[in-house]
Parts: sequence; C-alpha cells; structure tokens
Amino acid sequence: MWTDNWVGIPYGELGRGPDSYDCLGLFVTLQKLRHGREVFDPLCTVTEAARQAIAEREKSKWTRVDRAEEGDGLLFRVRGLQLHIGYALPSGLMLHSSADLGESAIECVGSSLWAVRLEGIYRHAA
Repeated sequence: MWTDNWVGIPYGELGRGPDSYDCLGLFVTLQKLRHGREVFDPLCTVTEAARQAIAEREKSKWTRVDRAEEGDGLLFRVRGLQLHIGYALPSGLMLHSSADLGESAIECVGSSLWAVRLEGIYRHAA
C-alpha cells in the first residue's frame, strides 16, 4: 500500500520532509503529491500557528463534512486548541505525524485518544 512509505518517518518541528515531518508538513506534502493541491503552509511552529489562529482562518477555505474520505483533513484539539491535523484514510484511519509518537503513523480516528479531540473533518473545496 502507498502508505507504507510514509509510516515511521521521524517527527520534526517544522519538518517538511523528506527526512522528518510535523503534522502540517506531512498533510501539506500528501495533499500535493496525492491530489495535486497547493495547501497554505504558514511555516511556523504549532504553538505560533495556534497563537495566530491559522487553523481557524484556513478551515474556512475547506468544506466541513460528516464522513471522511481519503485526503480530507482531520482537525484535532490538543490542550483545547486546534493544533493537530491528520490525513484521512479509508476505514476510519488517519496518517499523521506526532511529537508524542516521535514519528508518522497510521491510527484509528475513533480511538479513545483521538475521537474526543476531533474538532471536525474538512474537505478541500475544489
């Protein structure tokens, strides 16, 4: 499966690949490579992005949906702020990069860790 090449890549703050990724870097890269989309990248830390409310501004350019399809953005709250994004995969899974894990991984969106943090599912408004 294509995702095999994207699992286990080290997490790196401001990581934009190919040797490391943060969550946004991985999401932006996958949007471009898998869908040919240019997604806004603020090139700042997650903390700075939260301070500037970048997720709040950018999600208005996406359509909120109830069910995820591959490539949708899964926006999560961490410490009460919109700080994490995952790339939706089929069957309720996501590919993301996490500082807590130290690398990119595939996880279930419905797990007890992620389901309570899910702020919304967003589809690129073509």
